[in-house]
This record gives sequence, structure tokens and C-alpha cells, in this order.
Amino acid sequence: MREEVIARSGGTGAVAAGTTEVTEPLTPGVIGDPLWRALERGFLYADRALGSVVPERFNPLLHSGAIAMLSLVVALATGVLLLFWYRPSLSMAWPSVAAMGRQPWGPGLIRSLHRYSSDVGLAATAIHALRLIVERRFTGPRWLAWVTGIAVVALTSFVGWTGYWLVWDTRAHAIAAGTARVLDVLPIFADPMGRSFLTDHSLNSLLFFVVFFAHMLVPLGMAVLLWLHVARLARPRWIAKGALAAWVVAATAVLSVLHPADLMPQAKMTAIRGTYPIDAWYLAPLALTDRLPGGALWWIAMTVGLTLAPAPWWMARRRLKTATIYPARCTACEQCVNDCPYDAISMVPRSAGPPKYSLQAEVDPAKCVACGICAASCEGFGTDLLGFSSVPEMRRAEAWIREDIAAGMTPAMIFACAHSAGSDLPADARTGRCDELPRTRVMLVPCAGWVHTTVAERLLRAGAAHVAIVACEDGSCHYREGSVALAERLDGTRDPHFRRARAPRERVHVLQYDHTRRRALLGALATLGVSRRAAAPPSRVRVAVASVVLTAVAAWGIAAGSRWTYASPVRAGSELVVTFKHPGQVSEHSREVSKEELERTPVHMRRARVFERERAPVRMRVLVDGRTVVDRTYPAKGLWHDGNSVAIEAISIPAGTHLVDVAIGDTHDAHEWNHQMSRQLDFTSERRRVVSFDRLAGFTVD
Repeated sequence: MREEVIARSGGTGAVAAGTTEVTEPLTPGVIGDPLWRALERGFLYADRALGSVVPERFNPLLHSGAIAMLSLVVALATGVLLLFWYRPSLSMAWPSVAAMGRQPWGPGLIRSLHRYSSDVGLAATAIHALRLIVERRFTGPRWLAWVTGIAVVALTSFVGWTGYWLVWDTRAHAIAAGTARVLDVLPIFADPMGRSFLTDHSLNSLLFFVVFFAHMLVPLGMAVLLWLHVARLARPRWIAKGALAAWVVAATAVLSVLHPADLMPQAKMTAIRGTYPIDAWYLAPLALTDRLPGGALWWIAMTVGLTLAPAPWWMARRRLKTATIYPARCTACEQCVNDCPYDAISMVPRSAGPPKYSLQAEVDPAKCVACGICAASCEGFGTDLLGFSSVPEMRRAEAWIREDIAAGMTPAMIFACAHSAGSDLPADARTGRCDELPRTRVMLVPCAGWVHTTVAERLLRAGAAHVAIVACEDGSCHYREGSVALAERLDGTRDPHFRRARAPRERVHVLQYDHTRRRALLGALATLGVSRRAAAPPSRVRVAVASVVLTAVAAWGIAAGSRWTYASPVRAGSELVVTFKHPGQVSEHSREVSKEELERTPVHMRRARVFERERAPVRMRVLVDGRTVVDRTYPAKGLWHDGNSVAIEAISIPAGTHLVDVAIGDTHDAHEWNHQMSRQLDFTSERRRVVSFDRLAGFTVD
């Protein structure tokens, strides 16, 4: 059937040698392509270094997504187990966590596993995301995976942030204060959250339960997003399995035993945090929440979100033409459906073609990434890639071979994947000639999986000495399964298979070289047909030693990030906080209504005089040792400006004894201070002093 389809094509797609130039792009372009390509080389070098000592199935850089999912599942399971010992209340949270630490082989180990598996999950997710960026695999139909991935990272960070809040130690105090700073910008709380975390007696226990349930319920939403994240993959690798899974879990367990999760002193609202260790994987934002106002934090969050989420659209420079189906050639074999890595082809009722088949294949352009793997999966060339059609390109290659034979040469044909080292060959796109490889022709293809076995057969029968296909290396195919599909077709385990009766299989070579191995590729191409001994796999001892070293380095990175030394803004001296929630006095007055106002008022609502109420803003002045440090006016809250005025002022102050004078005025007289306090206060570098004012209790000092 293959030859019949090509014969029926007749002159369609026939190409005179040296007259046609490929103009359709083979790779999706993004802004900053050269930069991403350069950064990608870093991953490829690391892949090669790891691949020289451990098998591909153990390379964490190639399985970062599956490792991230496994680690998050372990974190979820251990989190559920911790509920047997944890007490979600302000008074019992810290003691219950401290009690876990006194049982290092029971709940203490589970808590450490919970912590480190969460760290591993976020670290692996960061590697996974960074790799997709530098490989430019986030535009076009992949936008859904990108957007849901961004949402998963955000929710994972939120869950980790709230998880450290629930420990209710020194770190939790910083988290709570930072969260309050962010939320107080929103007009949703009558009493700012920040006031709840100034003194121990002002804490709101209900808020603690809200955080607890958020930490429990948000992972349910993450499960939906993770399902959407891989919804457009035909065979998603959800989670690390087998030996790799055992390796990751065992390494995390060993780390948990050697470096149990630490616990800071119980949270005291008036304590000055100074310098202390934090888990930088989740708590790095403390550097911002401790230093910036809430409005600036919202601006940063929205800027980052609005930049990253729509990146598949604003960074894309072009979109490739997708695959298509020729119904007249479709025999409803479903091979293209089975081969598509992105679930972009489905079977639908037939609209044209042989009536003996009730179904035909159909491509969903919204899912197709233009890899071309399906173009090589159809026995009769019924599936094709628009802009890079199989039969015309095959005829062009045949014309090159015939031209070289006519010139008395013994030519070879090279198909180079646009994402492999073959794309770096200095070949002319119009003629296929490469100065560094005489007597060869080079054609750039979207993926090694695009090469139909019939193309290789016909080129060999046309007189080509060899056909070489340059592919990505194992595990790093840009289209996930292109190299695998090609290898199985050539070996006869996947249809349409290479027909050994028509051409010698030993003259078809698959060379797997990434962008960092251009010189090695040139050497291999220059010696096509020369027998080369396959590289011996690393010995078991070498693999074991390399695995231990790799695990130790990764564990050190996770542990170092989880014990990062952080310095809060208040590192020397002390701090004075003055706060109040107080209503200004109300004044009433009447005035005559003007003629113009009466005319604009409905007849039944007209009055000659109106009575108005106005609440005075509250003024506060703070002096330290006779020097004015605060002198502000705080307007009344509420839509009608008739609620309380609220103030929270933090003042850095040297350690020692200082005279603090606070004056508050709540009348309309700007010179009247009807609530005053003057007191000598001792300040230390371990504790802040909080002066609170309430109209019932007056001034209190903590």
C-alpha cells in the first residue's frame, strides 16, 4: 500500500534537485531563543555527566516531574499520619509538635519525612519547570500544562507556607505577621489582622483553625490541577515508580534520620526574631514580607503572575502548522491514534474515503504540537504534517541521491532532528550539502520520529550508501516518544516496520547526540558503516558508588536549603509598637438646603434643613525621649467613614531605658489631646514593647 500511495501521488511534490528551499519553520520560536538554547546546554551537559555513571532511568534531571509527584504524595501521606499526634490549637500546637520530636523513630520521623519530602517535591518541580522553559516546551497547545503548572507551584508554596504557620514557633510568628501585612491591604477585615499578632492576649484562635483547614483542603484543588496538567498527554508518567521511587523515598528517609526536622522556640508575639534558620524552599518570601508594605507585595505578586501565566502567548514568535489526515488514504487502523504522544488524534465517523471503513482519524489542532510522529505512523501516508509533507520531502531527498550518483559519488543521506546536534550541522537548506561532510546530504526534520521507514527504504534502493537519522538522546526527546517510536519501527516491533526484504537494515543508523556533542556527531557521520563497539554499560559497583554520591549531594542541597540562616530587619536594638483601634467623636450640625439642592431632590424628600453627622479622625503623637517619632492622623474606616480609626506603628529604638510619651486625640479640635501616657520603658534586643490603647481599658503596655 505504501508504494501505491506514492505512485498515485504522481508528480505531486516532485522536486527538481537543488531548486526547492524549505521555508516552513520546524521548531516553535520564542522570545530570547538564543539565550534559552544556551541555558539548555547546561542541562544537556549535566545529563551526559550523570548518564556516564548511572542509567537513564535513574537520572533525576530526566525524571524531575515524576519525582516531584512522588514526593508530594509522600508529603500528603505523612501529613495525614501526623494528624494522629498534632493538636490544631494556639495553646496545644507547639507542645504537640515538640512531643513528636521526643519520639524520633515514631511521629518525629514522620514529621521529618513530611518536611523533607515537601522540600524535594518543590525542588524537583523547580527543575522540571526550568527545563521546560529552556527547552521552549510551553507554547502552543502546551499552554494548559504551563498554566496549570504555575497554579500548582503557587498552591504548593501556599500549603508549605501555612504548614509552617501551624507549627506555631518563631518562624510561624514571622509567617503570620507577613500574611497579615498582605491581607490587611484588602478591605475585608473590620479589624486589621496585623493587630492580632502584636501581643499574646490579642491572638485570634479562630484564625488558627482557618489556616489549619486551608492547609488540609487546598491539596484537593491541587489534585484537579495536576490532572489537567497531564490531560493532553497520551501516556503521562505521573509518578516515579520501581527502583527510582524506592531510591527517592529511601534517600528522603535517611536524610530525615540524619537531620531531623528542627523546631524553634514557641511563638511569642513580643519576641524579636533576629537571626534564625528558615526553610528557604518555602519561606524565602519572608525576605519580602518582613520589609515591604502590603501594597508593594500585592504589586509584586500580580506582576509575577501576569508575566508568567500568559508566557505561552506573549513569548511565542510563531506557531507551527499542525498535522492533517487524508481521509481517502485512511484505513481506520488507529496506528496514528496510538502513536500520538499528545492525545491529539481521535477516531470519528468517516466523511470521505473508502466506504468499507466506518471511522477515520481526525487531528485536533488545539492539541497538536507539530512533532510529525504521526506522519511516520501511517502505512499509506494518510497522516501528514502540513508545511513539511512526507512524500514531497522524500522525493526531494531521492532527487539529491540521484544527482550525486550521476556525478559519480556514493552518497549518504542524513535526517537530523531539529532539536538534536544535527541541527547544528552547517548544511544548506536548499541543496542539503554540508561542507564538513562531503558526499552526504542533510535534511532537517521536526523530530526523528517523523522519518517514515518507507523513506529510508526508498533512499537505499535509490542508491544511498547509508541513511543516518540523528535523534535526541534517551529520555530527553523534545516530543517525549519520537526516538522510541523510530527505534521500534526500525526493529520491527511497531508498525509500519522497516521491511528488510526491500532494503538492508544494517545501512540505516540511528545516532543519538544532543546539542553539546556536535564534534562527536561529525566523527560518527564521517565513519558511517564502520563497525564500532558499543559502549559498555557502567558496572554495578560504579553505578552504586555514583548513586550514593549523587544522593549525598542532592540531600545536602535539600538540607542546606531547609536550614538557611535568615536575618530579620530588626537585628540590633529593639522595637516599639504603638497601636489603637478607637472611634473619633461624632459632631452633629444642621444647615440650610440650597435652592439648587432642593430642585435635584424628589418632592417627597425635600427639607429646608438637613442634619449631618461627622466622625472626627483620630490623631496620634509619639515621642521617645522628647523626640517626635510619629505624628499622624488616622481617618475613620468604613464606606461612610463612620467606623473606628486604626493605627499600627513600628518604631526602631536602641536597647536601653527610654521615656515614651503617647498622646491621642479623638475630637475635632486638632490641638486637643484627651488621652495621654508617659512612661519609662526598658527595651532589650530580645523583646519588643507594645503600647496599646483601648477606650475601655485605656493604655496597656506589653
